Amino acid sequence: MKKKILIALLAGTMIAAAPVSSFAAEATDAAEEVQESTSEDSQDTTEAEESKEEKAADEQKKEELKTVGEKKDGCITFKMKNATSKKITGLAIKTAEDTEFPENMMAAEDSFELKEKKKVFYSKAAEENTEETTDAAAEDQAPAYDLHITFEDETTADVHGVALEDLGTLTIREKDGIVYGTYKTKSTKEKKSTYDTEKAIADQAAADAAAAEAASQQTESYDSNDYSYDYSNDYSYDYDYDYDDGGDSGDDGDGCLDDGLLN
Repeated sequence: MKKKILIALLAGTMIAAAPVSSFAAEATDAAEEVQESTSEDSQDTTEAEESKEEKAADEQKKEELKTVGEKKDGCITFKMKNATSKKITGLAIKTAEDTEFPENMMAAEDSFELKEKKKVFYSKAAEENTEETTDAAAEDQAPAYDLHITFEDETTADVHGVALEDLGTLTIREKDGIVYGTYKTKSTKEKKSTYDTEKAIADQAAADAAAAEAASQQTESYDSNDYSYDYSNDYSYDYDYDYDDGGDSGDDGDGCLDDGLLN
């Protein structure tokens, strides 16, 4: 009887303990889930803060860009990045219609380091503000500009036909010895490259130089021909003949007539 009572009490204790143990396990799982959720939320918050900080740093970096040229009312403002293998020490800009570039607009000690970006302020000359330019602007035709670039080794290159008024950043690049520019237009978001233009100009210049060299060599060859004559041949004649008349003519053979015949 006592054994039956003990068995019953033990069974009841186990039955009562089972829900408590299950509840404790569920509570532990819930606590872990809350902790994990809190950790994830904390991580997301940290990443968001880091992203904000990076964006703020980028904005600050943009604001701290060095400048080239003087900012004036109505000037063209754009960014230029050096993606070549050499420092850029000189920059001059003109409209495509002009024949000559103005002076270098960069300071003497200034330069575009490798991969460096600067903000450029370009003011058009007064004579460029003509009615024709105004009409073109009214027709939404962005004028084209040429850039004359000088590198640290004093070599130069021209980048042609760039729509400076319709771009954000102009990147100067180099490929196969050809310096060119790439950019994306603000109006159409179209990507542009001047590589084909620069290569065509370089090929034409090389062809012209080869033709000039060939013409020069032909002229030198023509001038070097020897048209002199050899006058060294002896064409002189010997007029000292000794005539033999077969007898004694009474003269001394000097070819003179006798004085008697003259009388």
